[in-house]
Amino acid sequence: MLTPAQTAERIGTYVRRCPLSFAERVMSSQAVLMRINAQDGFTLLLAVLFCFFQTNAAIAQQTGSSKKNPNTQGLVARPADRTSSSSRARRTRAEVWFPPDIDRVVPEVTPGATCPLSDVLSEAGKRIDELIHNVDKFTATEVVEHQHVDRSGRLGVPEIRKFNYLVTIAQAPGGNINVEEYRNGGSDSERFPEQIGTLGTPTLVLIFHQHNAKDVQMTCEGLGEWRGRPAWQVRFEERRDRRNSISAVDIGSTSFNLRLHGRAWILADSYQVARLESDLADQVPKIRLRLQHQVVEYRAVRLPETKREIWLPSSSELYLDFLGHRFYRRHSFTDFKFFSVKTQQTFGDPKE
Repeated sequence: MLTPAQTAERIGTYVRRCPLSFAERVMSSQAVLMRINAQDGFTLLLAVLFCFFQTNAAIAQQTGSSKKNPNTQGLVARPADRTSSSSRARRTRAEVWFPPDIDRVVPEVTPGATCPLSDVLSEAGKRIDELIHNVDKFTATEVVEHQHVDRSGRLGVPEIRKFNYLVTIAQAPGGNINVEEYRNGGSDSERFPEQIGTLGTPTLVLIFHQHNAKDVQMTCEGLGEWRGRPAWQVRFEERRDRRNSISAVDIGSTSFNLRLHGRAWILADSYQVARLESDLADQVPKIRLRLQHQVVEYRAVRLPETKREIWLPSSSELYLDFLGHRFYRRHSFTDFKFFSVKTQQTFGDPKE
């Protein structure tokens, strides 16, 4: 019988956020999946071997580059005033390839700024509704950069793939949301490096959708900034008393629920989610899942024949350590085009 590590090496690994009906078609006894669940009837299969997101200074140092990472400009960090757990202990040289846990380093905020959390969450939810209700399909050019990480924390030679990327978004009459992705006309994981697919970037922001927000504890850390613009910093953590977790890892017929915590930067003038960063709140010893750090950056894309803008992912990144597999992967998206925009556009104006 193969060990879990040998099994993980030999199987194709799927990473997807999608409706449950689609998930059932791609799952098998040999599939490893990280599943993102959403309330009220839709399930998003997220990722395993795994999810995605951010580059940081550690990678620049490893590659010998002194160029400042644009994703972190405007984010000033300070040590967190929290007691470190064993999972946030002092980092060794072999661990500097991934960013610190979101609770280990907390970006500074403006002293004395009062955060209207309920208004921030309400308006951010409206921006997500605008995306769902106004866009049917969009296309982009996607570049995927994959790097294996050895035991000493050194990054391997990048393996790069380029895709014609298509996303469809639909909401059923009952409120269920269906998000599907296609690369070069298909959706199989064999197109990715090591046959490890990482899908689902457009759906992570749905944690702020009204159906999901009730299962997540939200706290406002204050008024920070994102690329020089004022932005509310909102820390989120999945509630322990909720049965449905945002994500899960499925290995064969066994499912491991994950509990995440993270931070979002929500622009103070428009309430658009500009950046999301997350970590495991609890490790999963049975599958040696000790790291899943992910970051998504967003940017404004103008809808055709209108002055309105929709915010879509510009990059997504992942740092993963699972069953002895360690890698860094970055997705970048350019050349957005709206293949289909709904006739009845629905936009609300941000509060002053």
